[in-house]
Amino acid sequence: MDICIAGYQNRVATLLETATELRLYTLEDGRVVRSGMTALPSAGAASLPAYLKTMGVDIVICGGLSTAVRNGFEALGIRIIPWVKGPIEAVLAAYLEDRLDQMIMPGRSARTTR
Repeated sequence: MDICIAGYQNRVATLLETATELRLYTLEDGRVVRSGMTALPSAGAASLPAYLKTMGVDIVICGGLSTAVRNGFEALGIRIIPWVKGPIEAVLAAYLEDRLDQMIMPGRSARTTR
């Protein structure tokens, strides 16, 4: 499974559309077997769902995001886990340990991530 964490200065970007880096991780048996990083496509956030689909991404972890971008991900079958905050490595560890609900932004319910 491939996941992407949208980041800004080594933290999850508060808003997906403001991310400056996309951290990519390939997971097998609950551990990272490959990682990399890429920038947002030059065409902007609207092109992000198709861009990540071509890279084989299954799940995107991010802060907030626009409805239009979210709909684009859902139309392509990419799962979105929004409203996440914190340092990227801590978020990745929380995801791997099934405790991502501890990384949800204040005022948001963990139910919105499922």
